[in-house]
Amino acid sequence: MQRNALPIAWLVLLIIYILGGTHLVSFHGDESTQIYMSRDYGYQFILRDLERLRYSETPASATEQELRLLNGTLSKYLIGLSWHLRGFSLDDLNEQWDWGAGWDYNVQNGHRPSDDLLQTARWPSALLLAAGVVVMFLLGQAVGGRPAAYTASLYYAINPALLINGRRAMMEGSFTFFSLLTLLTACWLLLRPSWRSALALGVVSGLALASKHTAVFTVVTVFITCGVYIFARTIRTWRAIPVHIVLRLLLAAVVALLVFYALNPAWWGDPFGRAGTVLDMRQRLLAGQSAAFGAYPDFGAQVSGFLRQTLLDLPQYAEAPGWLEHIGPQITAYEASVWRGVSVGGSDFGAAILAVMIATGVWAVLRFKRIRAAVRTLIGAWALVMALTTLLLTPLEWQRYYLPVYPAVALMAGLGVSRLAAALNRANRINPTGNHARR
Repeated sequence: MQRNALPIAWLVLLIIYILGGTHLVSFHGDESTQIYMSRDYGYQFILRDLERLRYSETPASATEQELRLLNGTLSKYLIGLSWHLRGFSLDDLNEQWDWGAGWDYNVQNGHRPSDDLLQTARWPSALLLAAGVVVMFLLGQAVGGRPAAYTASLYYAINPALLINGRRAMMEGSFTFFSLLTLLTACWLLLRPSWRSALALGVVSGLALASKHTAVFTVVTVFITCGVYIFARTIRTWRAIPVHIVLRLLLAAVVALLVFYALNPAWWGDPFGRAGTVLDMRQRLLAGQSAAFGAYPDFGAQVSGFLRQTLLDLPQYAEAPGWLEHIGPQITAYEASVWRGVSVGGSDFGAAILAVMIATGVWAVLRFKRIRAAVRTLIGAWALVMALTTLLLTPLEWQRYYLPVYPAVALMAGLGVSRLAAALNRANRINPTGNHARR
């Protein structure tokens, strides 16, 4: 019990820190949209009108149906549950934020939620973001022991980008938590294969996909890596393919799809058709954002943006031009508080140090024999995919699109710190003549 007292106290402090700034973080228009979408909770669980959520060629509200397809569903259900428990009703909900109109128009026409409703809607995302620090600690411990666990969880808890976006009433808290939990559950399945771990992986993966569609990169990477690892180990040891393990992995995949499907009534009836529609909508959205806000002009600029967002990690409070002038006082109050987080890179020198830690961690994943092969393979593959997808698929420098890479940075940098600390400890045991110091 004493051995676990320090980690528990550490995680409690980090959780308090993450939650402590929830009420101070500046407002974002997408919070209005997420709260507006939470009326689906009311349709389903208060009015009992499930048909309104199903896809229709002539929907009651084309705007609601478009948002229903374009965004994850878990966040809006959790926001709906939150305001329902607080005594709000459907009549209290704001309208969707109109990005084509000005700030004054949105505020004067009921597109901005009341302060009480906004704070109520923020708690589901903030709580899940805070829970993610526990998962990060366990992942760090799995890949690099306690030093990596402490370092990775600290980086996660003070990362400005994660704090700003995860504390808001948006999808990022649930997306980050369930993506990391998918990775941790997959490690559990590889190290201790059982039907229970397979079922858990399926449920968690389905919730990750329902949180935000981009979780598909984590889920697909996890399942492919697990399958490849099982097959490669079988070939290496000249054994028959373990059918029971393959069946468990298949069970997890089926459960993941069923969970996602159950939480997406708009996909019912024609899931393949909806998938194509969503992909087309997502491409058109990114194209529109790129045209309106300026996409990277070339691959070199894309790499530079990736490095700035990954290593410097200076907070970005808004993306739309002119938005900062409306939330300036909120940003000032937030940055004056202790809850604002810390950019570990923050400067060219800090970014260089962080890059060295990441490189050391990556080298440790590739070479360090004491890391369990299954964990090393899975976490290493996941970190690589997170880096490549954010680098190659992000068309413009919006920080929240880079959020998936920060947990990967936390784990690789944490492992790097762990390996450097171990090397320094070994060096301190040797005197200048090269003989081992007396004990």
